[in-house]
Amino acid sequence: MRVSFFVLVISLTVFSVAHAQTPASLKGIMDKVNSYNTKLPGEKLYLQFDKPYYSVGDTIWFKGYILDQRLAYSALSARVYVDMVNDSNKVIKRFVFASAAGLTWGNITLDDNVFHEGAYTLRAYTNWMRNFGEESFFYKSFYLANPLNNPWMISTDAKISDEVKNSVKANIKFAGIDHIPMDGHAFDVKLMNGKKVLYRSNLQTGDGGVMETDFVLPPTPVKNLTVVAVDKKDGKKTAVIPIAVNRAQDIDLQFMPEGGQLIAGLPTNIGFKAIGEDGLGVNIKGDIVNKEGDVAARFEATHNGMGVFNLVAQPGEVYTAKYALGDGDTRSVNLPVAKPSGVTLRARNGISRDSVDVSFFASDDMVNTGKVFHFIGEARGVICYGASFDFKNNATTAHIAKSLFPTGVAHFTLFNDLGQPVSERLVYIDHKDNLNIDIKTAQKYASRDSIPMNIKVTDSEGKPIVGSFSVAVTDDAQVKNEDEKNASLVTGMLLSSDLKGYIEGPSYYLKPGAENWKALDILLLTQGWVGYNWNAVMADNTKPAFVSEPSFEITGRVTNLFNKPMANTQVLLFGTGKYRTLKDTTTNTDGRFVFNKLPLVVDSTKYILTAHTKRNRTIQGGISVDEISPAPVNTLYSTPVKPWYVNTDSTLLNYVKTNNAYRFELDKTENGGSGHLLRSVEIKDQAAVKGSQNLNGPGTADQTLTTADMENAGKATLYDVIKEKVKGFHEGYLPHSTDINFFLKDKRVRFVIDGVDLDRFYQAPDTDGPKIPNDHYEYIKQTLDYLTAEDLLGIEVMYSQRNVSNYDTRNLNNDEILAINPAGPRGSAVAYLEITTRSGNGAFMRRATGVYLFKPRTLTIPKDFYRPRYTVKNPRQGFSDLRSTIYWNQNVVTNKNGEATISFYAADKPTTYTIILDGCDMYGKIGHQTGQIAIGGK
Repeated sequence: MRVSFFVLVISLTVFSVAHAQTPASLKGIMDKVNSYNTKLPGEKLYLQFDKPYYSVGDTIWFKGYILDQRLAYSALSARVYVDMVNDSNKVIKRFVFASAAGLTWGNITLDDNVFHEGAYTLRAYTNWMRNFGEESFFYKSFYLANPLNNPWMISTDAKISDEVKNSVKANIKFAGIDHIPMDGHAFDVKLMNGKKVLYRSNLQTGDGGVMETDFVLPPTPVKNLTVVAVDKKDGKKTAVIPIAVNRAQDIDLQFMPEGGQLIAGLPTNIGFKAIGEDGLGVNIKGDIVNKEGDVAARFEATHNGMGVFNLVAQPGEVYTAKYALGDGDTRSVNLPVAKPSGVTLRARNGISRDSVDVSFFASDDMVNTGKVFHFIGEARGVICYGASFDFKNNATTAHIAKSLFPTGVAHFTLFNDLGQPVSERLVYIDHKDNLNIDIKTAQKYASRDSIPMNIKVTDSEGKPIVGSFSVAVTDDAQVKNEDEKNASLVTGMLLSSDLKGYIEGPSYYLKPGAENWKALDILLLTQGWVGYNWNAVMADNTKPAFVSEPSFEITGRVTNLFNKPMANTQVLLFGTGKYRTLKDTTTNTDGRFVFNKLPLVVDSTKYILTAHTKRNRTIQGGISVDEISPAPVNTLYSTPVKPWYVNTDSTLLNYVKTNNAYRFELDKTENGGSGHLLRSVEIKDQAAVKGSQNLNGPGTADQTLTTADMENAGKATLYDVIKEKVKGFHEGYLPHSTDINFFLKDKRVRFVIDGVDLDRFYQAPDTDGPKIPNDHYEYIKQTLDYLTAEDLLGIEVMYSQRNVSNYDTRNLNNDEILAINPAGPRGSAVAYLEITTRSGNGAFMRRATGVYLFKPRTLTIPKDFYRPRYTVKNPRQGFSDLRSTIYWNQNVVTNKNGEATISFYAADKPTTYTIILDGCDMYGKIGHQTGQIAIGGK
């Protein structure tokens, strides 16, 4: 990137000199865009994985590249957050990985105690990336298989009837993993539209394990149509079978005029995108007709449901797209209504041309008005081109040199005379200047041979490159690497990170060829840009909502009892754990403090912060720490994945079967030849909470949430912990009352914190004053939201009569008992939660004592990838080497000659291996390469 960056700077400088008389409005627009990019510099994240799919018990290996807008390493982030999200959009596990110089790596063990069969989305982000929305995060979706579930192998074929409208006939074949058909097997069957049940039936497979079923779809569109089959003998065994029929009415068809507007009388390229109910592109074709039904244009998808056609919309005319699918039904979709006045643009970006031709079109009322329009082109956070013009006639064209832009997505924006964006267009610039990576190995090896691999990396001019690379080698018999569909560091950084939404098969668009280039241009016409909120840009008052994390630091604020900042207050920080830390600092005029240059947290380190007066007394005030809250989960960014056992191919099936056998063999080797997949067993004494003031004695409760439960809950509030973990807890109303209360099953809950009932602090509103709705509820809720799981040692639940009796005696008088339970003493109508805090100071320990216990999220420490070593003296003949990932190395570094050498051992079976290598020089140049190795027998 060193060369390209200097080109950009020179180009921008030349532009500034050549346009010394540039109108102030253009300069103002450019200044605001530059200001925005300076305040909010972009950050991109891409993760390379060892393979595209996994099974329960497997390990995900990855390397992450965190780059800035120039594709140099980002200095903004030293922590990367990785979440595993299930198909119910719940975060199953959160991880934090350290990063340095724009690199991170790690592994995630898919433990069967945590992960279960189903669809998952892995998302990764830095805290800084949250300023640009969840659409800027990195996402990878996959279906996690579990061969230990003794799965069915299912093949399905569903067709819409030619005779009965909306009628679907489905043939679903069931077989065992050994391919033996399951004849005469009975199922409870539900047809689901998302979470809505459309149809129920009891069905049975016939000869060949085939179950035939007919059903009628509702006339309204369906999304995520599935058949759920439950084994009648084993009610826990279930299969979810996607049914893709793609009726015309179920197609999501969108039309996007080039530049963003359809203006009457102006020639316009209109892009379209058709998405089926399975979330993937559907190649359709049809006609564009006017009000009279005359054909004005025809359209046909070019690739993955996307295409483009030209239309000159006539004033006052209404246009409709009509198309049909295999069901024979025709669907109509209205095009955007043409505006009577406006401007738009059209870009021609020929694959072999050295310039992009951008034509601007204006309606008659925009011609010869003297109004000046402004046009800028930018890429990688830098304005590379700018011009101002007015319309002397209805059209004008600019020839923009591609040399002004770096390789990747360029963003063109047209502004009116008021500085408002009126038209936008994305184009792709390809200088063919990505890294050249040469991988050399011999053509063929025998099983368990040592395989040396020589890597040579140069730039587009042939100069050697020093860089960081990651390499995965996988067995083609188990891992299906579809190069046309798979993502890479190049597609991630140069394409996907600049576009909104899911891109199906991103590698296709960056392959050489005229058809690929045409499809790429249509993709950029139809896919939105991950970019600016123009209102924020033009307001020029942007401030990041989320802070960067260039290093690990603890920041916060000290306030008095009235929540006013306390300046010049001494704050002490004491860290426990492996690396003991003792630091002090002083708050500023806003009561804020900073502790920086702290060691990375890799264990159970906790920090105790205390605030002191000048006389070294603990203040009667509060300390708060700025903690990084997890990003919310949005369903829009999960991509469709089907269960592995439905219409599976032989490669995936072989992986699932072989991976389980490999784990068995590996366990047999590493655990003394037992051949059993060992699980860690945690032996617990009777559940008790240290320091608890349980009136019934230690460990005597109907349910206990231990210290381990609190630590696992992390940053969750006490309210969230109780709501999720305490069985039967809910909110509701007492009879004849409109105020919300807390209940445990059928009993009202009272909260006891460090032995003190919260209700003893509650002061009811003056009975003579106006009624305050839910005053008691809000009082309790405020406390439950105030404390977090990190403040707690445990929670004990008292529900049964024997466990609540002592609490009733201490906390209730006769009037209260009758008020809560008018039926009399036939058993308490009250349940209690005994909550024990770490400080033992009750509900207000953070607010009143000037003490704060902070437990940062622990970094996940990467493990080493297992690499067998075979020698003549140690052939390990008793071990069957069935690896799917033959080799993974996240830290391949080329020397000053651009060279690196690695080696690994082949596994047992004759097959071919695929090599995938990604990497960059960390200064703007990136590269991707693949290769193959043939493995013979022993």
